Amino acid sequence: MRKSNIYIKLTTAVLFLAVLLYICVYIYNATQNTYMTASAFSYTIEDTVSAHGYIVRSEIVLQDVNDATLPIVNEGEKVAAGQAVAVEYAGREALETASEIHELRLKITQIEATGSADAAESASYDSVLELSKAVQSRNLNKLDEISLRIDTYIFTSNRAPKDELPELRARLETLEGISEGMRMIRTAVSGVFSQTVDGFENISPEKLAELRPSGLAELFAAAEPLSGAAKIITGFRWYYAAVIDSAEAARLSPGANITMHFTGTYSAQAVMRIESIGRREDDKCVVIFSCERGIHEVTRQRELGAEVVIREVTGIRIPKEAMHLDDNGMTFIYLQTGARAERVNVEILNEFGDSYLVRDGAESGTPLRSGATVIVKANNLFDGKVVG
Repeated sequence: MRKSNIYIKLTTAVLFLAVLLYICVYIYNATQNTYMTASAFSYTIEDTVSAHGYIVRSEIVLQDVNDATLPIVNEGEKVAAGQAVAVEYAGREALETASEIHELRLKITQIEATGSADAAESASYDSVLELSKAVQSRNLNKLDEISLRIDTYIFTSNRAPKDELPELRARLETLEGISEGMRMIRTAVSGVFSQTVDGFENISPEKLAELRPSGLAELFAAAEPLSGAAKIITGFRWYYAAVIDSAEAARLSPGANITMHFTGTYSAQAVMRIESIGRREDDKCVVIFSCERGIHEVTRQRELGAEVVIREVTGIRIPKEAMHLDDNGMTFIYLQTGARAERVNVEILNEFGDSYLVRDGAESGTPLRSGATVIVKANNLFDGKVVG
């Protein structure tokens, strides 16, 4: 009986040690025999430099447009020579009366078009959607009209729209009876209309030639007092005079096209032509850019920051852990091709964060393409090894 107990205990101890050994081996293999892959994908890096400067256009201020004048064309709208662009009223009160008449007519038209509750609800939704689209596209030419619709259908919805019509019509009739005379203001030149006059309209593109940073700052140091309240931008080419580090500007070539990412009040992208690179002053210089598109988007802009895209590099993004270096100094990676590892030599184009950007295999003649499986980690890896 005693021998049987010893035998059982001994057998149990052996089984326990065997299980413990198995667990230890499993854990060791799990920690040592790591195999990790990642998908390769195409990636573009922009090499940029910061700039700060001013937008310059050929502009003519309409001197006879004053505070009692109501524009009848939209901001950024093209106008022809001789076209009426604004209406001048006898005084400030007459202008306010004309503005209220305009709002009343618009509101009455909208209520008549959407008199039912269902139609009003639909119009409310459409107005908010239209406002969202206008903000996203930065097209604010009809902002006043959209705001009035939202006020009509949403913020004044405590009464049924139809109930307001008699009161609104009576108010409109009263105002039309007391409204005073008006005079049409016409432009002598063709161009793009703008209500924004900031006092720098006298700075023409011709004044930007051979400027140094101090000269550019002096040019825009103080606005010139102007009596006009609107202007015509003649021509569709606009300029951006920017101060840039001279070392970075040396990488630019006059006559070349380059991408600009504007920041601040005008957050947009434009492809611009490099007109000239000024002389160096305190390790900085003035670079003049020009563009023939999008003049209607920058009619309100003057001082802006920007990121100048000096160079774009496109390649395949590879984790740094996947990169290897042989005895000859050649960089390479392993791709998983089917069930085997395949060595592929690569050319590093750039480094960023925890990754490298390497030349696409379509250019270098290797199997490396976007979507390929890159082996990031593996034990005893070599070309042709069975993996997976």
